[in-house]
Amino acid sequence: MMREPVGQDEYGSANPFDPDDLTTLNVMGPAVGSNDFEKYAVAVIIVFGALIIGGLMAATLALGHRNGFLYALGGATAAWISGNALLLDRPRIYALFVGIAAVMLIASTITLVI
Repeated sequence: MMREPVGQDEYGSANPFDPDDLTTLNVMGPAVGSNDFEKYAVAVIIVFGALIIGGLMAATLALGHRNGFLYALGGATAAWISGNALLLDRPRIYALFVGIAAVMLIASTITLVI
C-alpha cells in the first residue's frame, strides 16, 4: 500500500494525526488540541439557569404572586431568545436579551421577597 501525503488519509481528506501514532493518540485522548470547556460552560449555564428560573416561577405560583410569575416568565422567554441569538452569532442581540432577562428575574425576585 502506498503511503498518502502527510496530512491526508487514504480518501484524500485532511487528517491531523499520523496513523502510526494511534497508541499515543489514545493515551492523550480525543480532545487534544481543542477547547471543549466552552461547551461544558454553556451546558452548566443552561441547566442551572433553567433550574433557577423554574424554581422562581414555582415559588411565585405557590405564594400567589402573579406579577412575580409573569416577570419570571418574561425572563425565561428573554433567556430563550438570547440562546437563539447566540446560535445565530448575534452577540449584541444576545447581550441585550441577557440583560433583559436579568432585569426581569431581579424584578421577579423583588416581588417575591416584598
